[in-house]
Amino acid sequence: MEFSEQFKPYIERVRQDLLNSVAPSLPSSLSEPIHYFLQMPGKKIRPLLTLFSCQAVGGRWETALPAAIAVELFHDFTLIHDDIMDQDDLRRGFQTLHVKYGESTAILVGDALIGLAYQELIKSPPDSRDAIVKIFTEALVKVCEGQALDKEFESREQVSVDEYLDMIGKKTAWLLKVACALGAICGGGNQRQVELLTCFGDLLGLGFQIQDDLLDFIADESKLGKKVGSDYKMHKKTYVNLKYRELLQHQPELQRRYSLNLAEYPAFSDFQNALYATGVVEEVKREAERYTREALNALEQVIPLNEDNPLYIITQFLQNRQY
Repeated sequence: MEFSEQFKPYIERVRQDLLNSVAPSLPSSLSEPIHYFLQMPGKKIRPLLTLFSCQAVGGRWETALPAAIAVELFHDFTLIHDDIMDQDDLRRGFQTLHVKYGESTAILVGDALIGLAYQELIKSPPDSRDAIVKIFTEALVKVCEGQALDKEFESREQVSVDEYLDMIGKKTAWLLKVACALGAICGGGNQRQVELLTCFGDLLGLGFQIQDDLLDFIADESKLGKKVGSDYKMHKKTYVNLKYRELLQHQPELQRRYSLNLAEYPAFSDFQNALYATGVVEEVKREAERYTREALNALEQVIPLNEDNPLYIITQFLQNRQY
């Protein structure tokens, strides 16, 4: 069964609540682009993690809906601003917001989504609201810090793999671990359960981003929903090209056949071929799988890993995805 069909009732509820979060009193110049973005197709992974983390500790998933909607609005804010900074033309197969409506409107929409997120967040259970708002706010700062590091890396000649992992831990993994943490808190989980699900989300996020980096180099564009090679063309430091450089530095004999300077490759396809030939593609796949295994080890301490566990199913889907 397709992922979207398997979780259709939850995804549809999230989509409807996202649209309901937009007050009808907003001016059309703001509400129209918000609705345009919110109605783009998407897997809704982060809100699902929140709902099912709540369920994993014995709570009702509906209790975590406000937090789940807040997490998705937060995520959409980051996507809109990322698209502006990266000057991407497509998002999920649709025109990016800044291309369709202009940069000023896109920036404003991103800002508005954060406000809407907090409006949803404060609907969380009263006894856990303070903790939830604190965690969510910390995540907002960390994600912006991660994005700043990502932009900083673009102008740096040397970036280590460890520095890169720190960056994606903030920019990408932090929101996944917060999604799981908020769900566990809403569900009344004990401290150990919250810690384990937070760890699960963090490791899942690291594996997710490493795989995402790889997909930008090897995915089918028609499935990915955006142009392959955008990171390469933007000269962005990613796990893939950092591993490539690390390999060539550790094995100087390879530099007789492959260039350390990516700009020396005549075309993107030539660099793709080098990634396969040097074994970088397989190594990156193994690293993504390692983080996923560690994530499942944490999850298993909360709830058994079987087909009745939606968090396990989501993890399997992310591990095997092609888009």
